[in-house]
Amino acid sequence: MKKFAPDNLKTYICSHIFENSRPVLLVAHEDGDWIFSCGNYDHDEKDWKVVGVGHLTSRDETLNECSDLHNGFEAERSAAGKTWIRTKIDEVNC
Repeated sequence: MKKFAPDNLKTYICSHIFENSRPVLLVAHEDGDWIFSCGNYDHDEKDWKVVGVGHLTSRDETLNECSDLHNGFEAERSAAGKTWIRTKIDEVNC
């Protein structure tokens, strides 16, 4: 099985993920950074936290399915446990 490594790999997460009030529905790998988000657009700059990826994968092992996501791509799903749809970030932001 694919897996993020190391467990302390730095990730940026929205406050909703940090508080465990929403599931991760969007994973982006951009400029070498990993971003895990609920997929909503109701975030301010102050709403982002930094945690090791192991904190996230221990709650939801299906996030490991995105561990091979290439830089410049994102993966999105409609709900926890659903299939990830991968898209090049430039295609999304056009």
